[in-house]
Amino acid sequence: MDTSASAGVGIRRRDILQILAALGFSGPLAETLAAQAAPVVSADALKGAATLLSGTFDDARLAVAHKALQRNLDQLQVVRDLDLPDALEPGVIFQARRS
Repeated sequence: MDTSASAGVGIRRRDILQILAALGFSGPLAETLAAQAAPVVSADALKGAATLLSGTFDDARLAVAHKALQRNLDQLQVVRDLDLPDALEPGVIFQARRS
């Protein structure tokens, strides 16, 4: 397991599930606990990212980026919340479609 969380990179969902499994939490309970740690985009995080990219963005532009990033996170959460049976086979062909 990578210990890059102390370097400010953050902890991955996979790491959280491995830690929970090591503590004896597995299956649906581990998924529920990991989902409670869902990421939220903050204005400070966006300003920090803009600084790293050597860009100067005004507050209006950061507000638009904040809305877009939070919308993307919410859409990913919908996918994570899908209740799929364990017997479901993975798709052989994947075609992304926008609705």
